[in-house]
Amino acid sequence: MSFARVVGHAGAAARLARAAADGRVPAAVLLVGPAGIGKRALADAFAARLLCAAPGAGGACGACAHCTRVGAGTHPDLHLVARDPERRDIRIEQVRELTRWLTLQPLMAARKVGVLDDAHCLSEQAQNALLKTLEEPPGAPVLVLVASSAALLLPTFAGEAETHARALVLRDLPRLRELGADELSRSAQALARGALDAGLATALAWYRDVLETALAGDAAALRNPAAADAVRLAARRLSPPALLRQLEAVYDTITALEKNANRMLAVDTMLLSLRAIERGAGLDASPWKSSR
Repeated sequence: MSFARVVGHAGAAARLARAAADGRVPAAVLLVGPAGIGKRALADAFAARLLCAAPGAGGACGACAHCTRVGAGTHPDLHLVARDPERRDIRIEQVRELTRWLTLQPLMAARKVGVLDDAHCLSEQAQNALLKTLEEPPGAPVLVLVASSAALLLPTFAGEAETHARALVLRDLPRLRELGADELSRSAQALARGALDAGLATALAWYRDVLETALAGDAAALRNPAAADAVRLAARRLSPPALLRQLEAVYDTITALEKNANRMLAVDTMLLSLRAIERGAGLDASPWKSSR
């Protein structure tokens, strides 16, 4: 498949084609967007371009031995991971197989390319197994992840904007109960204007840490070990039902943003809901419940 056959993603296709032509392809590429918009088609076209022996301006040539094998699904240096139809998540065994495959030398092309469809369906254990590969890629493979939302993926080592967003969330969530309206609004603005996916992923990790600590005590393995003291305090202060409502509020905000909700309004509403639950109000939980 060539980029020319991908409908509706001219800008993204041009950036990917330029990166491939310039030899500046990162070890991992994340394609994010709502279901049904053609992310997988774009991923397939990018993979074909990376493996093609005679690429043109429109991407893969479609005629070389590499393109022929890609089209037939038999290229030895292309590996697809997808969710089994009968399952809700991608199994950790699939990820372990992928990471082992990525460490092998290419058999036919100059590089290996892995495509991980529905990456947002990775179980937490599978994501953890994948993180080391993403952060310390073996050799020069390329991994293309296709997901409905980056916020549903665990955060990796990233840039300054992502680091700032995570720090902001870990600063404010432990003291949410005490935040006034002005400070809450400033936090919402900073998150909405920054690396929001990283902030939302950190919020999910925070509430999971607190919930698991509330249920399992200090035996729980934390996603944010540096915040262990704050996690334990929150676990003593909040009940599991309240924490589940807070998790639902974050998840529903992610879903609303996938449907093009206003970023500032969505984050502001989420923080207000989370604070209301902290203070013992808002027991109906999700700020988006009425729109479902």
